[in-house]
Amino acid sequence: MKNKIFTVIALSVIATLAVVFSGYKIVQVTGEFPFCGSWHEWDGAIAQTNLADPIQGGSNPKGLGAKCTDCHLPHDSLVGYIFAKAKNGIAEGFTTLTGDPSKKDWIANREHARKNYTFDSSCLKCHADIIKGSEANATREISKMHAKYNEFKNTSEAMKCTDCHKYVGHKELGKMLIEQKHKTAASWDEWIKMNVEGKK
Repeated sequence: MKNKIFTVIALSVIATLAVVFSGYKIVQVTGEFPFCGSWHEWDGAIAQTNLADPIQGGSNPKGLGAKCTDCHLPHDSLVGYIFAKAKNGIAEGFTTLTGDPSKKDWIANREHARKNYTFDSSCLKCHADIIKGSEANATREISKMHAKYNEFKNTSEAMKCTDCHKYVGHKELGKMLIEQKHKTAASWDEWIKMNVEGKK
């Protein structure tokens, strides 16, 4: 009887560890650029602007670039993180499979994404010290602005990090969106491809 109990406990522990480890690996792999890019097939060029970013992105010389999920998922709790990841993944997959990228207003979408898909908890995961007051930083203008962030927190005037840091994380994203949205042909053949063949 003792052997059966020991066997059941051992198998339960092994199964639990396998599920936890597998879950961790799935969350990790689905947070990397190749996976995110496959679900955001339309906006792959947007992801490329993150890879090109020398501060937050993949081109950071110190190798400290943020992954997609570091900025675009909430980091308040594991439950909130997993829920937002699943919800966004399903929505993006559905949009990619059923929508028409040529009808999307990419410029307007940038503001929508900033408001709905960037989170202060993401910023503060890496930059928590910046909003903490210290005597050494008290005279710096940047610290005064971050003190205002703290002052207005949980009020009707609360600010988001991206209210001031609007263009963080994606190098020349606005320029790329305008160029892609209002692309002009460099030759007659290219014009035919854009305007005739693309409409067949």
